[in-house]
Amino acid sequence: MNQLRIGLTGGISSGKSSVSQLFKQHQITLIDADQIARDLFAPNAPLLTSLKNKFGDDIFFSNGELDRKKLGKIVFNSKEDLAWLNRLTHPKVAENIEQQLAAAISPYVILDIPLLIDKSGQVPAHLANFIDRILVVDVTEENQINRLCARDNLSKADAQSIIANQSTRKQKLALADDIIDNNGDFNQLETQVEQLHNYYLTLSDN
Repeated sequence: MNQLRIGLTGGISSGKSSVSQLFKQHQITLIDADQIARDLFAPNAPLLTSLKNKFGDDIFFSNGELDRKKLGKIVFNSKEDLAWLNRLTHPKVAENIEQQLAAAISPYVILDIPLLIDKSGQVPAHLANFIDRILVVDVTEENQINRLCARDNLSKADAQSIIANQSTRKQKLALADDIIDNNGDFNQLETQVEQLHNYYLTLSDN
């Protein structure tokens, strides 16, 4: 049986985490790309030495932990620095995903990758080979802004700025094989995940 691999994505505050947890309740393996990235830069991780050599001590707290906000400010204001960071991290992320896929035993696998679709509206090359189908959790921009403001205590302008740094809703929907509409309540979300779970089971049997 070929392992069916579903790339789960959506804008910030779209409800990806809730969807992921619902799939986990069906005993489906979940691979969390954000957690992989966090683990790469955990205290004493080997990659921290490369970061320190490149950017100096300013991107670290006094206790030696990485200041992700400072690093983010640097790389998102410099295409060259961002490209360097991607060259450093992408192979490691891909290697970790491969290891987790090899260990997965569920009929299909959910790969939770918030930035699966980049700002150009494409799936980055280091991720494309891992994905058979793209599942987008969709919300209106109004709901997205309201949820983000409430969750992170942000102004509307700050929320809009964060959203503008991601691929657009239109770009995500253009690449979606499957869509979950998360503008409703939790019961509606649960029903949609249940339906997709059953659908993915039928696909994984082929």
